[in-house]
Amino acid sequence: MLLGWLLRNLARNKLSVFVFHKIPKTRDPLLPNELDFAQFTRLLNFIQKNFLVLPLGDALKQLSRGALERGCACLTFDDGYSEWASGALSLLEKRSLPATFFITVGQFLGRPMWHERLARIVRYSAGDMLNTSAFRLPSLPIASLHEKQKALLALEYHFKYLPPVLRDVYLESLENQCGVSARDVPTMTEEQLRTVSSLGFEIGSHTIDHPILGLCDSMAARNEIGGAREILEGMLRVPVKAFAYPNGRPPIDFNHQHVEMVRQAGYDYAVTTQWGTATADTSVYQIPRFTPWGPDTVRAHLQVIRNLLVKSELDKKYH
Repeated sequence: MLLGWLLRNLARNKLSVFVFHKIPKTRDPLLPNELDFAQFTRLLNFIQKNFLVLPLGDALKQLSRGALERGCACLTFDDGYSEWASGALSLLEKRSLPATFFITVGQFLGRPMWHERLARIVRYSAGDMLNTSAFRLPSLPIASLHEKQKALLALEYHFKYLPPVLRDVYLESLENQCGVSARDVPTMTEEQLRTVSSLGFEIGSHTIDHPILGLCDSMAARNEIGGAREILEGMLRVPVKAFAYPNGRPPIDFNHQHVEMVRQAGYDYAVTTQWGTATADTSVYQIPRFTPWGPDTVRAHLQVIRNLLVKSELDKKYH
């Protein structure tokens, strides 16, 4: 197949790092753009056919020595979800595929992830309108599924770049309005996390409360970066070497100061969500990542080929 030949040739001496999130067993009607288990399985088939899947740390060592094998890829997962146990994790284990799981640790301290709280608010709101005037948004209609989908997208876009303290205040206000509680938001358990680690998968840090680091003061950013590592190592009794920047796009989400904080906190490497691939010249603290969304093999090939052609400017900006 021409596309397969082109992909494999473009992938030489480049490392593709793929990023995934929840992977529910069946598609959530409220989140139609989220990859479900069937789609993830098709993508995994595609990745295995076209790449050699390596552990992230091993691949980066090979890359730095200029000894990366034929087209190689790494699999990464962000945030931390109970759905992994019966879905993505079982599939990876069955296929003996390595992966790195980047965990937001606030959920183990009784603080569910903010976007999961928003989804629960929209999902279980009984009225036809959501009053969002308190944070300068027009009231959002939520009578139909389509309206709920649009409302959730609008809220996620708005809440993503709120300072963490203000975001929590607004979330609690919405929860009170809708009669839902953050205590009822499903979270990953410590036991599930330990299971992931005990199966040989790498555990990385994704901060404590998933803030945009660029909106945090220096002390808060250092705590989010270094504190998450200390919590995870205390729970798992294994070194945590990898970090994922929340949201992950420079320069708004993070900048060179945060890159230096990650290095000083003792991490060996860090990943972004900037498109592109890693080469021998790529900073180990700014590894690009990408998600091919399919929905078929031809389009997956084209999307990955386009990503292989992206020339990242990260290395020139943030050392």
